[in-house]
Amino acid sequence: MERPILNVVERKEAGKNPLKNIRNEGFVPGVIYGHNKENRNVGINKRELDRVLTKYGVGSSVELKVGDTLRPAIIKDIHRHITKQHVLHMDLQELDYNEKIRVKIPLYLLNKQVVESSVSVVQQQIAELEIQAFPQYLPQSIDVDVSNMKFGEPLKISELAVYQDENIQVLHDGEEIVALITTASKVEAAAATETTEDKLRKLY
Repeated sequence: MERPILNVVERKEAGKNPLKNIRNEGFVPGVIYGHNKENRNVGINKRELDRVLTKYGVGSSVELKVGDTLRPAIIKDIHRHITKQHVLHMDLQELDYNEKIRVKIPLYLLNKQVVESSVSVVQQQIAELEIQAFPQYLPQSIDVDVSNMKFGEPLKISELAVYQDENIQVLHDGEEIVALITTASKVEAAAATETTEDKLRKLY
């Protein structure tokens, strides 16, 4: 599975001024950590990172290029400026090709417009799946085509292609419901109820 490559350079300095310097040189400061591995401070090429983050985000798999070596990793956290939203710092977890990793992968429903109408909508029950696999088998996301869904027949985890993949262990009960078609009025009522509850929490 093809993964984006991020060029990183190791940095020894710590503190406020070195971070400012590395940003001025066109790098974003970050840290790499992993199981049985020492934490390492690095700089990530800002231009490459901005390009990667237009398509990928937290939980995505990447390849870290340190010198001439490629190492698998996962984007664990992205710290952005509170108003300007540019990346201030990034946390990366280095992986081992011979060691399984447990992660949560986003789940997206495709082609909902095919089965939705003015009176019925596809209601997604699960936004991400927790899976376990070796790094080389980790998907960036789980895309599910729901164009064949029917009213009264909810889509279950056991029906997903990823659930049948022998290289991936899905850490959910196969009977859990991923999505179902429901009436638009029920969805609107649920949203209204949730908004009211949120307001009450703020008051009390």
